[in-house]
Amino acid sequence: MKKRITAFLLTLCIIMPCLGASAYDPNWWAEDTVRGAMEYSLISNEYGKKPYTDAITRLDFINVAVNIYCTITAEDVTSNAYSPFVDTDNVFSNMAYYAGIISGDGEGHFFPDNFITRQEMCKVITSMLSAAGVLGPYFPSTGVFDGIQDSWDIDSWARDYVAFMLDNDLMAGYDGYFKPKEYVSREEAAIIAYRCFIKYGRDVEGKIESALKEDTDSNGRRVSTLQKTVMQSNGTVIALRNAPDKQLVTSSGEVIGGGEPVVEPDPIPIPDGNGGYAPSGTPLQQPDAQGLYALKSYSETLATGEATDKEIRVFGDVGVRYNSVEEADAHMTEVVVPVWELDGNNELQTGWRKFRINSVLANDVQAIFSEIYNSPERPPIKDASGYAWRSALSSGSMSEHNYGTVIDLNYNENYCVYKSGQQIGTFYDPSYSVYSFPPTGVVVQTFAKYGWLWGGNAWVSGTKDYMHFTYLGK
Repeated sequence: MKKRITAFLLTLCIIMPCLGASAYDPNWWAEDTVRGAMEYSLISNEYGKKPYTDAITRLDFINVAVNIYCTITAEDVTSNAYSPFVDTDNVFSNMAYYAGIISGDGEGHFFPDNFITRQEMCKVITSMLSAAGVLGPYFPSTGVFDGIQDSWDIDSWARDYVAFMLDNDLMAGYDGYFKPKEYVSREEAAIIAYRCFIKYGRDVEGKIESALKEDTDSNGRRVSTLQKTVMQSNGTVIALRNAPDKQLVTSSGEVIGGGEPVVEPDPIPIPDGNGGYAPSGTPLQQPDAQGLYALKSYSETLATGEATDKEIRVFGDVGVRYNSVEEADAHMTEVVVPVWELDGNNELQTGWRKFRINSVLANDVQAIFSEIYNSPERPPIKDASGYAWRSALSSGSMSEHNYGTVIDLNYNENYCVYKSGQQIGTFYDPSYSVYSFPPTGVVVQTFAKYGWLWGGNAWVSGTKDYMHFTYLGK
């Protein structure tokens, strides 16, 4: 996903992604990311007229934050004729206030020349993404501060904001320290801007440009408007919200994008399982008259060609596999999914489970767990594991966990029993334990809807693996 943003004052500005035009250069380890931020108009060439290693002021950072907001929403952002602050009349702080990104100190002060700390930046970025409408309710993951040796130094008001940035890989620590009260450097701010764009932006066809234009409101009062446009390959300039995506594949297989402008007010959402296809392109199962999905065996998917199609989606061809942990790691993505869990009083509460999965299936997994979480059944899920590089099995083959195409859930109460009698876990009894998954329950049924097989019935070998949900069927 890609976009661009800049922070210019009072005039139309065309962004040239050239660090050489700057008076200063970032550190070598930040150069590619800073170049990306400039290329996608998240920062401008003007940004490089101060040392990248200098601390960034609150005003300069808000300039960047407003540009990210404008790009993510693909809507023009206009200042208000009335300034909310007594210590600055800057248009970007004005826009940020009325967009709900910042609030000041409650007494009309913004402190534009103060430097911004790392924990303060976490709050601004989280507020900006929330105002842009790309965030839902957030609950910090268990152990999010594990390994952060100075977590005690994070102020109580900032802990959830810092946790969000850590959980979503927008920030990280320094050798085990987060340093919440250290100032943010200009290159660090550019890196955060780029990460936000990659995670929440939209990949459009053409070159995104920025302009800050003077105008008047309906009462003739002077206002400023930040606009994002796209220069298409044919030289036509259109509004960012009307720009076509680089490629959009419809459920019928039609490829659109890159041609005539497509009016798309909002970023195209991840398919939610209601359009006939999962995000990976896997056809969704249709329910029977009772509203249930068929629990297919691996043999059935081989016979119909489904198994072959899945291999091609994951590996690009039939019979291809990852041959080393390094190769497998490169194809994995960490997902954080919402679940229901039982607290100490056996009351349901929202929790989160984090594990790695094949990147091809990451959006499918998010959609599956969202459906399960939002279902009336609210099944508690206490254990969830996906990708794990393991030694070869006794047969010489590799576990599908090696390829990130399997998820195990609640292993103790959904045990695996091999034909030999060997078992992993303790029992399987949906009539006794809420942690055991019945065949007609929402967990098994939702995975089946998205084309995944269940180890409770997937194989003719006699093995029953009730914890096991497998995309490829093995």
